[in-house]
Amino acid sequence: MRILQFEPGCPPELAATETTGGNDRFFWLDVERSESDWQEKALPWLRVRLHDRHVQDTLNDTHPPYYDGMDDYDLLVVRALHPDCPPRAPETRPVAFILTGTAVVSVRPPGDPLFAKLHQRFLASKRKSPTSPAMLFYLLLDQVTNALLAHRESTSELLTQWQERLLDPDHKFDDWQPLMGLRGGLRRLEAIIEAQMDAVDEWREQTSSPLDASLAVRYNDLQEHLRRVYHHAVVVQQDIDALVQIYFSASAQRTNEILRFLTILSAVFLPLNLLAGLFGMNFTHLPLLAAWYGPWILIGVMLLLVSGLLLWFRRLRWL
Repeated sequence: MRILQFEPGCPPELAATETTGGNDRFFWLDVERSESDWQEKALPWLRVRLHDRHVQDTLNDTHPPYYDGMDDYDLLVVRALHPDCPPRAPETRPVAFILTGTAVVSVRPPGDPLFAKLHQRFLASKRKSPTSPAMLFYLLLDQVTNALLAHRESTSELLTQWQERLLDPDHKFDDWQPLMGLRGGLRRLEAIIEAQMDAVDEWREQTSSPLDASLAVRYNDLQEHLRRVYHHAVVVQQDIDALVQIYFSASAQRTNEILRFLTILSAVFLPLNLLAGLFGMNFTHLPLLAAWYGPWILIGVMLLLVSGLLLWFRRLRWL
């Protein structure tokens, strides 16, 4: 557990005890999910006793987006992007937040560097300190949302590469399983983001934390960013579906061209084979069979047949 203390007019600092500072200070308790006894350690800063069910919710590593409010604190569970997931397989993990009048608790997966940069910027005074727990809560949710937004670019680049390879006639595309895996991952992400927007909306409607006009605008921007992630997941799924349809249409077109060529070739050689078979029969009396000019006439007839068929096919626009 890492605890930062915020107090108006003072830079943020690590808090070792709860007894220092004025009455208007508040705290950020950053907890890893592996610390199952974090509630007892955090009680001096929280100053409220959490419901056992809510504590279990913070430790659940499969929890969906969720909100529940009590008289003296709020619980919000959101899903954050896994830091090690590849662009082709988006994966999320739950991050739980407890918001009270004096503290914000973030319970994240073990080893997840989600808030590491925010810690460093606060302690190095490279970022303006929040003035209230609700403001700090917004900054933490913004970190979660920014990671989801950043994933859009890598997904778009990957889809562009697959599109170029998929439509390249000289390249055999074999990444069907990753492509369909990306579509399935985006479908799950779409459902998660939709539930996440609903949870944040529900928190805003029911929370007792004061939200001034400036903070309300920030939360509106946060919701807009979540909608962008949701829209991106929907659009990329549609792009994948369209790409697959275009691929099979192009494959069918190439197959049709090959079959047309083979059909024309068969149609040209069919009368030639007929003549060759007719004059190749073991008959004694057959026109042109004994004449010295017979083969030349037959070759001329064959050439005329081929030329006539090609001209006919050209007129029919088969060539």
